Order: sequence, then C-alpha cells, then structure tokens
Amino acid sequence: MVESILNTMKIIKLTTNNHKKIIKETLAVLKSGGLVVFPSDTVYGLLADSTNPKAIEKVLSFKDRPVGKAISVFVADKKMAEDYVALNQNALNVVNNLLPGPFTVICQSRHKTDSRLEAENGTLGIRLPDFPLITKLVTSFKKPITATSANIPGRPAVHSISALLNTLSKKKKSLLALIVDSNNLPKNRPSTVLDTTTGQLKTLRFGDLFPKTANSFISKSKTQTQKIARYLATNIIKKISGRPIVFLLEGNLGAGKTIFAKGLGKALYVEEEVISPTYTISYEYKIKKPTNSNQTISSHKNFSTAFDINDNSQNITINNNGLKKFVHYDLYRIESAEELKEIRLLDEIYCGNIYAIEWPERLSAEIISALKKRAEIVYIRIKTLNENQREIFWS
Repeated sequence: MVESILNTMKIIKLTTNNHKKIIKETLAVLKSGGLVVFPSDTVYGLLADSTNPKAIEKVLSFKDRPVGKAISVFVADKKMAEDYVALNQNALNVVNNLLPGPFTVICQSRHKTDSRLEAENGTLGIRLPDFPLITKLVTSFKKPITATSANIPGRPAVHSISALLNTLSKKKKSLLALIVDSNNLPKNRPSTVLDTTTGQLKTLRFGDLFPKTANSFISKSKTQTQKIARYLATNIIKKISGRPIVFLLEGNLGAGKTIFAKGLGKALYVEEEVISPTYTISYEYKIKKPTNSNQTISSHKNFSTAFDINDNSQNITINNNGLKKFVHYDLYRIESAEELKEIRLLDEIYCGNIYAIEWPERLSAEIISALKKRAEIVYIRIKTLNENQREIFWS
C-alpha cells in the first residue's frame, strides 16, 4: 500500500470522522520517506521525516531551498523539543507561556535532525502548533516532522489545496505522496518567528499575533489572551522585590480584562480560580513558588530574561523570593469619590504584591499620581476587534 501511495499522489478529504485514517496513512507515508501536505493552525504545511535524508532532499527540491536556509520542525511537546534543541530561559518563557500557538521558536540545535534543516549558525526552529491533529501525528511518529509551508518560492502561503495545485508543475506534484485536504483554512498568516539565541528575544517575522505596532498583540481567543498575559507578566515585571507592581486593565465590557487577570494569576502560580470581583470589589490570592526551576517564574533567586520586539526592548529581572499576594480589583461598581475612598486602595499597596485593577478609569488623577509614586505601573488596554479577536496594548 505504501508503494502505491508514493508512486501516485493521493488526496484525502479531512472530515470529523476520519482522523484515525488520516493519521494512519500519513504515518505510513512519513515512515517511507514521502512528503505530505497537511493543514495546520496557520497555513498548509509540507511534512516529512526530519531525520530522513532522502525525505529532506525531496523537501529541499520542492521548496527550491538552498542548504543553510533553515526549515523548522513540528514537535509534540516540551519534552520532545528539549531532546532536539537547547531551551534557554528565553525559549522556556515562550514555550511555557505562548505555546501551543502560531510561533516558530529559534533555538540552538542538538543536531539530531538532518543538518540541512538548520541555519548556517547551527540553530533550528521548533513549532508546537495549536492544532491537535498535528500534535497527535507527531506524538505517534515519535520524532519531529518538517513544518515548512507548502507553497513554492515566490508564491504566497496556501490556504486551500486547489490554490496550491494550480501553482505546481508536474515535477513538483510528483514529489508529493499525500495531500490532506481540510478545505479552505482561515486566512491566517504564517507563524511568528522568535529568535531566542541572542540574549534578547528578537522577532524575525511577524505573524497574526503581532500587528505592526511593537507594543501590542493580537489575541484570537480567551486562551490566547491568558497566554499573552502570562508572557507579559514574565517579561514586564521588573525588580519585583523593590516596588509593588500594578497592572491597570482598561477595556469595554466583555473585552477580556478578567481573562487577562486569569493569565496573570497563572503566571504567578495562583492555585485558586481567578474570578471577577465585581460585587466584592477585590479578591486576594496567595502567590505560590514554582516547584520546577524551568517554569515561567524561576524558584532561583534571580531569573533574567529579555524581551525584544522589532528591536524595541529592555532587559527584565524577576526576583520571586519576595512575592506574596496577587490582588485583583474590579472598580466597575464604584460611582463616586466617596466609594473609592472607602476601599482604601492606596493603603493596600504593599511591596511584594502584584495588583490587577479593572476599570482604572474610576480612579482619580490624584490616586493615579500617588500610585505612580508607590508602585510600578503597567498599563494594559484591550481593544475588541470582533467577537473573538482582541488587540492588547501595553506600556
């Protein structure tokens, strides 16, 4: 059966009921050194065994890719990633907080895949996609699979099989053993590429998560909003033992301020479910120390990371020893200066605490000014783009 697949390109329609068949046939092709066009969380990808020289030769021929121009790989999880690349603290921050998702993370290779997938400096890009079918496929294959897009040079990334086939010569088509057709994919851009190897986290290519503005993210779901919050918490909180940190969360009703606060709680290892304190004004949560030094906020005394988007960056240092409480305020029901005085907000700002304040518009200019003197202020604005998408600005 495998020989017939490799000699004649086969197209299978992906349905809700044939996932097992898709996995089985794709695995058969990959194990035999064939190429598969497969849907992903971004665009259609070109899959091959990353350790098979003959398979990689086909990938390079299909893509007209010279050696030294890197090709990324899909991994099943963090453990598989660690087997094939070295995850420094920058990489761990991305893996722990933003993955799975539309990111390619550039790391130093451990040189276990075909060397032609690496860049000239010995780095390799890894992807952990937000696409369960690929995750299941890579888990079953037990080693990384190429994650390059299925388009040919000079052509845009493809979101439909018909568009792909219209661009391919007979020679290119002959290189493909199997195509998994999921109809038209959403018009997502290819993944955001993050280089973690240079000391500062650098964005080499902007995907859908990053718009052109350096200090903003695009979130396409509640889960992604929480991931962004975790990521920002890890990178923006500076010299945490010196001053309290206050996140001011601005946005319309339903924009996702509480969802963002949930992400902050996860970054700080809050064990309880972070919920909206609309009727109680505030909730307090104990910040736990992580048990694994490779997690988002390290249990080591000092954990340094860096954050660079489009060369606009600053070094961040986080000291976890002094962290005590995460305090979440919702001021939506505050209607007067007298009510604001009653909650004694300024009296509750202590070193070692992290604060999230929804509806900071309720705060007077005097209180904002006093907060700036007492605490490190991080301003977050969440803009609703449509039912699911949000643009998250920070300063």
